[in-house]
Amino acid sequence: RASATPIEVRERAKSREENPPRPTKQATMPSKFAAISYLAALAVAGMPAAFVSAATHPQDLAALWKFKEEALKMSNNDASWRKVFETWTGRGEGCPYPECPHDPCGDDWHGTWHGVQCRELQGVKQWTLPDNVYRRVTNLHIPEWGLPGRLPESVCLFEMLEELDFDENEFEGELPACVGCLPHLREIDIEDNKFTGTIPKEWGNLKGLIEFEIDGNELLAGCIPEGLPKDAEWCGDCWSTCPSYDPYCGSYDCNSCVEWTKDPEIGTSYENTRIKGDRCPNEPNPPVCPWEIFKEEFEEQQRQEQELMRHKSEEAQQRRKEAMEEQKRLQDVQPQEEEEELEIRSKAPSTGAFLDEVEKEAPVVEEEDVSEDVSEDVSEEAPASAGPAAKCGEPVERLTVDNEACVFPFTVMEQNHCDCINHNEEDWCVIADGSWKKCAPLEK
Repeated sequence: RASATPIEVRERAKSREENPPRPTKQATMPSKFAAISYLAALAVAGMPAAFVSAATHPQDLAALWKFKEEALKMSNNDASWRKVFETWTGRGEGCPYPECPHDPCGDDWHGTWHGVQCRELQGVKQWTLPDNVYRRVTNLHIPEWGLPGRLPESVCLFEMLEELDFDENEFEGELPACVGCLPHLREIDIEDNKFTGTIPKEWGNLKGLIEFEIDGNELLAGCIPEGLPKDAEWCGDCWSTCPSYDPYCGSYDCNSCVEWTKDPEIGTSYENTRIKGDRCPNEPNPPVCPWEIFKEEFEEQQRQEQELMRHKSEEAQQRRKEAMEEQKRLQDVQPQEEEEELEIRSKAPSTGAFLDEVEKEAPVVEEEDVSEDVSEDVSEEAPASAGPAAKCGEPVERLTVDNEACVFPFTVMEQNHCDCINHNEEDWCVIADGSWKKCAPLEK
């Protein structure tokens, strides 16, 4: 299915605002069995197909292939990106595809693909989940690789993403506005890049964001959208011994600090940028959410694949049923044919029945005017129609299949026969009691 255009994305986003979908539990922890059919779709689309035993949700796996495709395309197949993606196979370099299924989450929080992690999800340790529950990608963590190009907008396809960490790379251009619709983001670390423009107002919708680091993007300017975390506060003393040179050691308020990160600062930090710290006066723009559209397309693809599989299953069942019926019919017909064959061999036809069949098979001859040659024909044919009194010129001895002697001559259709006659590819003759019997084959 073709990707939606920006106009279509905005129209769908507006439609969802007017008719918001009802949340479901399956959005966070879907069963593996709900997505089995999508694996075929990945193969049809040209993407590597995962095995059913993989822990990673197929929707996130499909998003990772799109992320890889976009990154390589917009960077002209840059060597740094290719180096990152070397481990994006199977369960990593230790067990590549097809030896292992494509499974970036694996059985531990740090995952098997470089930069892809499946950590705690809304307080649940995913690596402790039962085997029949898929894991979701929560962290994209690829710092300090000098990666060039734009920040791929396909990062917005990860519905359950909690951390976006791409600091100390070479990213350029504007920040993608769609990041503002990732509902579970709590950390963005994109410091020391070369981003330009302003922070998208859509990012103000990230109400769960706690840590936001954009320091070192020297060309980034403008105001900070309302809704982003307050300016960063120092939390270093909360995690480690105070440095001896710090005159304020021990005087910091740790209420803003969180347990899930040991970063020394929590909040919005924007040093070495053109941002002055002012908050934007207006409310943030409503976000355009590619992951919602991606999810809709994914679920529709699932539905179509399940319907296709159901249809193929029904066709296969019908073919098996027809084959069994045909086999049963052949089994029923074979004994009947054998019974008829035995009946023919054991019971010879009567003279009357045999003559009736011969008469039916005799060709129809149009009557001709033979009045002038009647006397001549009668004189010539008299010996052949002599009936029982006629004799054969040379004695012929033939036996029936029951070892009874044939009696010659015998008459059929006013014709005298001195040997067995053929009927339905079998030879027949008359025996002493006047009944018909099947002739035994001549000895060669």
